Formats: sequence, structure tokens, C-alpha cells
Amino acid sequence: MLSKNVGTGWQMPVSCFDCHCKILSDVPLMMLEAVDWQRFRYLEKNNNVGRPPQYSRIALLRALLYMELANLPSVSELVRILRGDNYKMKILGFDHLPSESTFSRFKDQVDTDRIMVLLTSMIWKKEEDFMSMVGVDSTSLPAFSRHDPDAAWGYDHINEEMYYGYKIHLFYDLVTLAPICSIVTPANMHDTTQLLPLQRKMGSRILLVKGLFGDIAYDSKEHVERIYPIGIPLINRVNRRNSKKMLPRYRIQEYIPFHDITMNKLYKNRMHCEYTNYLLKEHLDLKRVKTTTIFRVTVKTGLTLIARQIQVLYQVRQGANPRTTIIA
Repeated sequence: MLSKNVGTGWQMPVSCFDCHCKILSDVPLMMLEAVDWQRFRYLEKNNNVGRPPQYSRIALLRALLYMELANLPSVSELVRILRGDNYKMKILGFDHLPSESTFSRFKDQVDTDRIMVLLTSMIWKKEEDFMSMVGVDSTSLPAFSRHDPDAAWGYDHINEEMYYGYKIHLFYDLVTLAPICSIVTPANMHDTTQLLPLQRKMGSRILLVKGLFGDIAYDSKEHVERIYPIGIPLINRVNRRNSKKMLPRYRIQEYIPFHDITMNKLYKNRMHCEYTNYLLKEHLDLKRVKTTTIFRVTVKTGLTLIARQIQVLYQVRQGANPRTTIIA
């Protein structure tokens, strides 16, 4: 029988000094306790369809995020570790161990976008400048298999080579380096096509944004004219290719007479996007996937981005620098 305290922070199913020591010695478990899990009670609703779930969905989510934070390579490795650590299994919210197929079925149902929205609201309550300066960028993600039907060939501008796979298009908070929302596309999709869809994903949160920073790939008069009327300047370099007329260095200068020196200082903030991509790839392993189809790749990348949000939330609550990762 599931404990009613599953996933509600420090109120753990196992109440003993040894169990508290287990948490304090396990950094990913400590980071999970920074989250207000009561905000995720909607996951437990059964809607009276079919038989009641055998496992808490919050516990399944916590376990998958533990896997991401601990940099475990697969669900099978997660199950192996939980099988050998009864305390950890109970701290995550299980009375008995789920199978790999249980985790797989849950991943097919989880809405990572909704979870990211909830976590951004938790960070925003602790960091008042959160989402005031937002960067937009994309990063490459090679496919697990050349037979993945949803992947495509694209060009990796960092490694300067062609690759078969996907692109992750992201909005980042440039103060904390936390991801805000994302879209996964085949690798042949140009960055500029995803700026407005990302803006729509932000919803009303877009009203918190005071500046949006992108590289030359996002240069478009349409983008500026769609975003600037709601009070958000899009700051990116002008693409002068195939243009015969004199153009300013930054597209927004056609609308606001900012001096180049001022714009250059502002534009330096965009470089934080590159560092955030590095953190995601090198410290949370967002440089490879072991699954196929765009749906499952989207879920996998969503869980990794949520793990990064939890790192930021933990650091903010500790009064520490949120722009770093925590490695167990």
C-alpha cells in the first residue's frame, strides 16, 4: 500500500536517522527535496478509467529525475540500483520495486512541458529576476540509430560537420542558466522557424521578459515586428548576406536608436546560451539518446531539462550560485 506522504518533501515513508543520513550523503536525493512535490498531485488522478495505478506517479517521476541527476545511463541501471538499496527505493516513494516496463509506460504518458512550467514558477518565486533576460538557441542531438524515421541530416555549427539526428530549440534564463521551454525538431529544421513557437510555449510568462537574445540565425524583421509591440526587444546580429543596402549591426536598431557600444554590451549576455548547452551536454549527458522517434526523444530531453531546473532551484534555495551544476 502506498504511503500518503509519497513525494511530499521531507515527510518520507521511512522515518529513521539512517534514512536521513542516506539523503544527506546522496546529492541527487537532496536536490529532489528542493521541489514542492505537492504541486504535482494532479499526476495521481486516476479519472476512474481502468484499475488504479499500482505505483505513485510522483514516485515514478522522482525516480526518473533521480536517474537524470545522478547521470545514470538507463532505466535498467536505475532499477538495478534501487533493487540493491531499499532505503533509496522507499525515499523515492516505492513500497516495492517497479519494473523497467512500468517506467517506460509512465514516460509515454508524462507531460514534460507542464512539469517545466511548474518548476519555472518555483524558481521565479525565489529569484525575482528570473525570466527577465532570455536567450534563444539550439543544440544538436545525434540520433541513436540511422534508422530513426523521424530524424534528419543537419549541420552542426560547433563541430562543423553533418550529423543525423535532431535539434533541441530552447529558451534559457540568462541569469540562472535554467531552461524555460523547448521544442525538438529534426536536425534539418532552421533555428529561425522555432522562435515564435517557443514564444507561444511561454504563454503569459512572456510578459516577464525584458530582453530576448539570439544569434544571427534568428535575424528576421518579422520576428522583431511580432515581439517588439508587446515590449520585448529581440537583440540579435543582422544577417547581411545577399543584402545590397546598408544595415545596422543589430536588427532592433531599425526601431530603437541604440548606440553600437550599448548593443555590444547587451549582446554579450547571449554567450551564456553556449555555456548552458555545455552544462547540459557535459554534466547532464544531453549529447546522446538511447531511444528513437521524435516523441520519445522529446520526453528524454524534457526530463534532462527538468533535472537542470531542479539543480537551479536547489542552488537558489541554498543561496548558492545557480549558474553551476552539482555533481555527486
